[in-house]
Amino acid sequence: MKITIPAIPAGLHPAGCWRRTLAGLDTEERGGRVARGHFLGPEDVVDVPSGTLIVAVDKSTVGWANHYRTGEEYPMKDAVVTVYVARGEGLAPLWSRHYRQAKSAFGAATLKKIARLLDEHPPPAGPIAMLREARRPNAKAGTCRWCDGFVSVQLGHVTGHGDDVQVEHYEQCPPRIARDGQPCALCGVTVASRQAKSYLRRDGSGEWEARHDRLLHCESSRLPSFEELQAAAQKRRAEEAKAQQRREQDRARRQAKKKAKEAEQEAAHRAEQARIEGLATTSRVSRELYNKALSDHLRACLMEHTDTLEDGTTTMRWTVEEYHPGTGFNGEDYDPDPGTVRKHTRLADARRDYQSLMWEPTPPPRRPSGPRCDNCGAAGAHNERHDSSGIRGIVCNSCDRDEDVMLSFA
Repeated sequence: MKITIPAIPAGLHPAGCWRRTLAGLDTEERGGRVARGHFLGPEDVVDVPSGTLIVAVDKSTVGWANHYRTGEEYPMKDAVVTVYVARGEGLAPLWSRHYRQAKSAFGAATLKKIARLLDEHPPPAGPIAMLREARRPNAKAGTCRWCDGFVSVQLGHVTGHGDDVQVEHYEQCPPRIARDGQPCALCGVTVASRQAKSYLRRDGSGEWEARHDRLLHCESSRLPSFEELQAAAQKRRAEEAKAQQRREQDRARRQAKKKAKEAEQEAAHRAEQARIEGLATTSRVSRELYNKALSDHLRACLMEHTDTLEDGTTTMRWTVEEYHPGTGFNGEDYDPDPGTVRKHTRLADARRDYQSLMWEPTPPPRRPSGPRCDNCGAAGAHNERHDSSGIRGIVCNSCDRDEDVMLSFA
């Protein structure tokens, strides 16, 4: 009997869909190879014996995921498996099921169901003849006859026969970026390049027509035109320029106010310094604000002093001191440096001075390197000398300070 093989559902790619007659199951295989029979192309017209079972598998991409080891992106697919039977009125569906994961399409449950259907409808004897082939996938890569683009193997289809064979993309050539202001072929509204693509018209004209992205549903809801988008963008840029101008004006006012305040504080500070100049300090109350280590044996502190002057008024002074803790300075040999004291009349200056002091760890002692000393055996001998017996040798810096009569190289 003459039947037409079910077509591929709209929106699905032929690389993920296939049709096949069911002549049995090969349980040693896996996946779709379990089904034994003849492969058939979608919309092919074939002559099959009555009662023949045909299985159709349609896979579609439902999302993307990342490989848990490599991180590479791969498509996530679902699948619909449908079994048909050839009867007097044509193909009739017997069973269909949707699988959320394509890898489960030919699992144990599916094989069990197909085995039951084969028991109910045994494969009839008789040949299967091709009457009309609807689509012929390209067995070799080639150039599309419409857009001159590259067509991979099995992803396009072949037209013509003999010397007139040509390859073209399946259904539609790959889209390109649409030009701004080009009218949409679906709704007539001019498009912006970021929301539309350009598709080749397969009527021999070679023209590319723009279409809004299908997710925008331009046919059911009106979208803003390219001119309206440009006007809105220009208005937005003007508003942003005004806002930026206001921010700059506010910044200028803040800076002017800050400079005026700093000038006022500077004038008050100079007046205070001029007032206390020449006045003796009768008493001082000191308070440590900060203290930190600068090295293994050196520290720094920021001190605040409240001085009472001879006229009964008080003033504030600050000092940044570097000192060696736990040791006193008496001026004798090998006594540590008493440190430094820097005086400030502003707290801000004292803080900057204190913050500029950083920790500097004591460098490790350098180990002497070089030849061994002929006198003491230590490394780092670079000085040529003669010992008490007149023997020539090299000594280290420590032994180089001794007289010849004290050296012995033997």
